[in-house]
Amino acid sequence: MSNKGDKLFCRHFEEKFIFGNLTTVFCNEIPRDREVIFLCIGIDRSTGDCFGPLTGTLLEQLRVPNVFGTLEKPVHAQNLAGIYAHLPEKKYVVAVDASLGGIRELGYLKVNKSPLLPGSATGKILPSVGDISVVLIVNVAGLANYLLLQSSSLNLVWKGANVLARAISTALYLINKERRL
Repeated sequence: MSNKGDKLFCRHFEEKFIFGNLTTVFCNEIPRDREVIFLCIGIDRSTGDCFGPLTGTLLEQLRVPNVFGTLEKPVHAQNLAGIYAHLPEKKYVVAVDASLGGIRELGYLKVNKSPLLPGSATGKILPSVGDISVVLIVNVAGLANYLLLQSSSLNLVWKGANVLARAISTALYLINKERRL
């Protein structure tokens, strides 16, 4: 997980004005002097865990460059360390993944100014990744976290991925527009 002091954003994906507020967070956090990479972690065989690859696929459809992790080519526990090690240096990495949380956190999108610890919900030990991390709480943590990820609401994951992908795409558009002025 991450430190409490590094929270940039924590709101339910269906809240009013979420799109604009999330876009503003990315406009403020994405550096203008470094290329951005989006590392979308998860697998397509688990409803909850497909948040990352679904977001990556939507980002690609919106023509966002430098996306790693899609439904077609997922980044997961077996290939994460290798892919992350081969990312170009001095890039700004936005790590995206699903997460489990408390009952009152279900559906919350969280953006932290710290790396992501992928696989922690299922007990996997993987390297921390990203300059900032984005997670969607897809289900409530419990005894069988792997099964909870598999039984998460596809509707929740779909809506969360859409909001996130559109906010990132819009933020990049605004940043590029700013560069041209």
